[in-house]
Amino acid sequence: MTAVKLDELENAAILVDDGEGSAKALVARDTGMIHLLNDEYMDEEAPLPGQIEAGGNYVPVPAASELGLGRALMQRFGAGHLAGDQQRLQEIFARQDPYDRFSRLLEERGLLDAWYGFREKETRVALEAWCRQHGLIFQ
Repeated sequence: MTAVKLDELENAAILVDDGEGSAKALVARDTGMIHLLNDEYMDEEAPLPGQIEAGGNYVPVPAASELGLGRALMQRFGAGHLAGDQQRLQEIFARQDPYDRFSRLLEERGLLDAWYGFREKETRVALEAWCRQHGLIFQ
């Protein structure tokens, strides 16, 4: 099985999520290299559109939100660690970009380190499962 770098895969999933449809990332099955494709940037070694076929050498990287990361991950952490702050969490998650407000709440409650550990563990689990599903391993 081909190895993929975990931090690069995580960054690619975030890029796809942040790109809102205009960014794509592909993992080459034979090398594990991640190719970034978006309207503003395309890496020099990226495959050309004609080289990308379903089930071929390239696997599209899903958006972080499709893996249960991002907002969904924050909500899971909030449900488990901020039971007394449900009203405030609802207000935070009603906003377009809740991350800064969520981070401030965690800082107020002394939960930033717990959040970072939770996020790291859950991200690793989600990406490892995705890699296994596509015949890849991560390093």
